[in-house]
Amino acid sequence: MNKDSIELLAVDGGGTKTIAVLVNAEGTIIGEGRAGASNYHVVGVERAEDAIVAAILDAFKDAGIGFCDQVNVEKAVFALAGIDTTIDEKEVKGIVQRGINALSIGIGSVIVENDALSALFGATQKKAGVLLIAGTGSIVFAHDGNGRIVRSGGWGHRFGDEGSGYWIGKQAIQSVLKMKDGREEDTLLAKLILEKFELSTIEDLYNWAYSESYSVDDVGALTAVVYEAFCLGDAVSKRIFDAAVDELLVLAGNAIEKANIQQDEFDLILQGGVFHNNPYIKNQFIQKIQHSNTKVKVVTTSEEPIRNIIKRGLEKESTI
Repeated sequence: MNKDSIELLAVDGGGTKTIAVLVNAEGTIIGEGRAGASNYHVVGVERAEDAIVAAILDAFKDAGIGFCDQVNVEKAVFALAGIDTTIDEKEVKGIVQRGINALSIGIGSVIVENDALSALFGATQKKAGVLLIAGTGSIVFAHDGNGRIVRSGGWGHRFGDEGSGYWIGKQAIQSVLKMKDGREEDTLLAKLILEKFELSTIEDLYNWAYSESYSVDDVGALTAVVYEAFCLGDAVSKRIFDAAVDELLVLAGNAIEKANIQQDEFDLILQGGVFHNNPYIKNQFIQKIQHSNTKVKVVTTSEEPIRNIIKRGLEKESTI
C-alpha cells in the first residue's frame, strides 16, 4: 500500500466520542484518531462536523501522513449515531460530505449509515444475527441473513433509549426527586449524585437539570453512581437496574420476532458500556434472554465497535 493511498477510512461516531481509523488491506490499523461527540442530535451540526474532521485529522497524524499531497482513500465507512429517519440520513450525509471537502480527501466509495447497523453487518458477516447496543443510548438491529433488516428502539434520549446509560441516569434523578417529596423510599442515590455533581441540595440538582449545564453525557455517566449504590445494597438502584433489564429484553425480543429468526440459531451481540461495566445487568439479561430464546448464542466482547465497522468496510460487497 502506498503511503498516499489508504484502503479504508472507518469512522465510528456517537453521543460521547468519535473514533477514526486508517486501515490497510489486511485489516491492520495504521492510524487512529479520537474526538468528541458527533451525534448531531446531541451536539448540533457544526460540532458534529468538527468532531468528525478532528478525529480523521488525528488518525492521519497518528499514521504519519500529511496533507501536502492529495491523499486517496479506497473506501470510507461513516458509522454514525443519529441516523434514524430519512431526514437524519440527508442531514448526516451533508455533514460527512462537508467534512470530506474540508479535508481534501479523494475517496473511491463512501458508506454513511447508522452506527449500530454498520457494526451488525461487520460482526455477523451477513449471517442471521442481532446487535443490541446499550451505551449512552440504546438500539437493536437484526437481520435474517436473507436481506431482511429490522430495527427496534434508538429513538433518542427525549423519548426513547430505554435501558441505556442515559435512561438509567434519568431514572436515578427522578428517584431522588420523588424521595424528596416522600413519594419514594430513601435512597443512597441522593447523597452519591450530589457528590458526583458537587452540589449541596436536591434543589441544586433540580436547578442543574434545567440549566444550560445539563448534558446527556453527564446523566449517562450516573450509571456508575447507581452501580455504586446498588453494590451498597440500595433497593431503589436495584429496581432501576431490573427495569433496565426488562426494557432491553423488550427491545431485543421485538427485533428477534420481527426478523423471524427465533426458530434458528443466531448470534446476539451485546455492546456498549451498560453491558461492559455492569455485570448485574449483563448477567440478568443473558439469563433471561436465553430462557426465552433457546437458539440464541450471546456474544459479548470488550472490543470497541470500530472493529466490526472495519470488517464492514473490508467486505468485498458493502451492501446487504
